[in-house]
Amino acid sequence: MGNYRKIMIGDAELIALQDSWTKKEPGGFFEGVDAAAWEPYREWLDDDGTLAHNFGSFLIRSQGKIMLVDTGLGQWPTDVELQHPSALLEVMLEAGVSPGDIDLVLFTHLHWDHTGWNTRGEDGALELTFPNASYVAQQTEFDYWTSPGEKPSNGPDYDRVLAPIIAADRLELVSGEYAATREVVAVPTPGHTPGHVSFAVISGGEKAYILGDAAHKPVQLSEPDWYPGFDMDPVESTKSRRMLLDRAEQENALLAGGHFAFPSMGYPTHDGVRRSFRYVD
Repeated sequence: MGNYRKIMIGDAELIALQDSWTKKEPGGFFEGVDAAAWEPYREWLDDDGTLAHNFGSFLIRSQGKIMLVDTGLGQWPTDVELQHPSALLEVMLEAGVSPGDIDLVLFTHLHWDHTGWNTRGEDGALELTFPNASYVAQQTEFDYWTSPGEKPSNGPDYDRVLAPIIAADRLELVSGEYAATREVVAVPTPGHTPGHVSFAVISGGEKAYILGDAAHKPVQLSEPDWYPGFDMDPVESTKSRRMLLDRAEQENALLAGGHFAFPSMGYPTHDGVRRSFRYVD
């Protein structure tokens, strides 16, 4: 079973949800970065020298709306060796939110591990997991994954997770700095995918950034030029990451990374030599 962690950002509530997690070897996770390069950063590795790779989503309560940012792995088969089965719905319920409570599903991007719980059920008899929600994606992102031509294998399963929400007229396509509420606004961070966005939560003089895959690991606060091989445009993704992390440091904003080891949330720190990350207590 996964975990959840709640934190207040001003008057808005942010809840990290752990869908599942896996272990990865650190060498090779980032393009051209071998295991030896991790030696100064062993604090981010588990005792066995592996890298905990979380699959997480985030709930936001803001101005009368309940929003889910990304829908995780879903019930579909995967080659990833998970530490426990996908548990997003059970963890949501433990956090006090049922699928029917969700008003908006906000996508940072449309990779398979961010769209899996859009639907549930059996092939041929699928139902929307969040029956009262609008599903909100960037037009650029949707156009890329649904246009003709060969695409990377980590995209969404169209028939399972996109077609049903389109058929139900629940997909809303937006562009750029979409505001879900006055406190929750999309921040374009392209590069990982063409239409990737992060989300800013701004309330009561406090701020948080839900990263999506603009950054995958806390080590990237110290090494922002490290990027995973599945970033589609590494130059653009590095530019986006630097912009967002610099902004978060200047604003002392909370960072929420779905692939950061649980509890997934913390603050930028700086020791005068390099920037790092401190998890919430």
